[in-house]
Amino acid sequence: MKAKGVVHLQVITGFCLSILMGMLMAENVLAKENWYHFEIIVFEQDRVNSEQFEAKSTTIRLPRRKFDLTRTAYPKSLLLINPIQFSRLNRDDLQLDSVYRHLMRRKAYKPLIHTAWMQSVKSDSSSKPVVVSAPFSMRNPHPVQGYITLQRGYYLHLKVQFEFEKEGVFYLMDQRRRIRLSETHYFDHPVFGVIVYVERLAIKTTTITQ
Repeated sequence: MKAKGVVHLQVITGFCLSILMGMLMAENVLAKENWYHFEIIVFEQDRVNSEQFEAKSTTIRLPRRKFDLTRTAYPKSLLLINPIQFSRLNRDDLQLDSVYRHLMRRKAYKPLIHTAWMQSVKSDSSSKPVVVSAPFSMRNPHPVQGYITLQRGYYLHLKVQFEFEKEGVFYLMDQRRRIRLSETHYFDHPVFGVIVYVERLAIKTTTITQ
C-alpha cells in the first residue's frame, strides 16, 4: 500500500509539473504587442558649420531584412479597427503637417520626405526597420534614404540612420536617444535634419513569437 501511495504521489507531482511548464511556455510564446503611429519629416537645410560630416561614397548600412510601406494610404480611423502592418496613413491624419508647412515657408529649409505609418512593436524588442527614401529626380537632385527603429524596453529609445547625398558627397546621420511618446523629436545635422513623432495607439494584440 505504501509503495502504491508513493507511485500515486509521483504521478500527481509529474502531472502538476507538466501543467506548470506548459503555463510558463505559454507565457514565453505569447508576446504582447503595442501599435504605434510613426511619422517622419526629412529636410535639407542650409547652415554654415565648420565640422565635416562627409564622405565620397555611401556609408549607410541598411538592414538586410527591411520592409516597405503600403502604396495605398488608409484612414487612421479604419486602421484602428483593422490594423495593417506598415500601412501608410492619409494626409489628413498627419500630426506634423503644421511643422511641414513651416519648413516650406522658410528659404533655409527644403522638405524632402513627410510620411506616416502604423506598425506594431513587441515588448522587449525593436521595431522592424522600414526604409523610407526620396530618390533622385529632376525635382529632387539630392537623394536621401534611411530608416528609424523603436527599441521597446523599460524605456523607449529611437534609432535614426539616414544618408543625404549632395553633389557627389554623402552625409551620414546615425543617432540614438531615449524618447517620450506623443512628442516631437528633432535629430540635427549641419546639412539636413530629421523630425520624428511616435504615438501609441489604443490597439492591443497578442502574437505568437517564432
